[in-house]
Amino acid sequence: MMIDTNNVSIESLRKAYDFRSSAYDKTVAISELEYHKKALDKIQWHSHLKILEVATGPGRVLLEIAKRTGNAEPIYGIELSKRMLELAEKRMVQNGYENIVLKQGDCRHLPWTDNSFDILYNGYMMDLIPADDMQDILKEMYRVLKPGGKLIMVNMSKNEESNSSFLEHLYQFLPKLLVLYIMGNCRPVLMKEPVSIAGFVNIAREYHHGKHPTEIIIANKE
Repeated sequence: MMIDTNNVSIESLRKAYDFRSSAYDKTVAISELEYHKKALDKIQWHSHLKILEVATGPGRVLLEIAKRTGNAEPIYGIELSKRMLELAEKRMVQNGYENIVLKQGDCRHLPWTDNSFDILYNGYMMDLIPADDMQDILKEMYRVLKPGGKLIMVNMSKNEESNSSFLEHLYQFLPKLLVLYIMGNCRPVLMKEPVSIAGFVNIAREYHHGKHPTEIIIANKE
């Protein structure tokens, strides 16, 4: 099982990630990148894929995706925090990838039509989502993927469902404001079952223990 999040409004999350954006980019985003690369390396990339990253953060993963696919097709991204989005756009342009479409918005309402994308990538976001909202978000991801399209998800996690992890204890021990501004409101999640409930198939989970205990979930839209 997994613990639920503290009750934090979307606006409070946006403000916290705006505030944390510069420090996050120079610290957490760098240390998490090795796990993103492990996930990205599991996919056969080519230049004509239509790709969406949900929760782009400061754009470090978006850049890794662009390096693997080139600049032939636009790469799409959506992010709640305006300051994170500004960092992502600046990073992409500075590295010569201007064929991007970035939007500020909420993952509960993705501003694209049904069956739009070949690949949807989402990293370290579901771990800050309340359990009650997970299915709505996963169904939005399912909706915008093409039939047979691939979901790639990277989450703060733990080894076994029965374990109570240090990060869960820390999440429950710290004052809520510190959880929001230091931990980003993130706690370990186990997403294989929720992804299955949302209708995805061919679901594979790989767990990596280390400084950022992480699960990689790969699945397909039926």
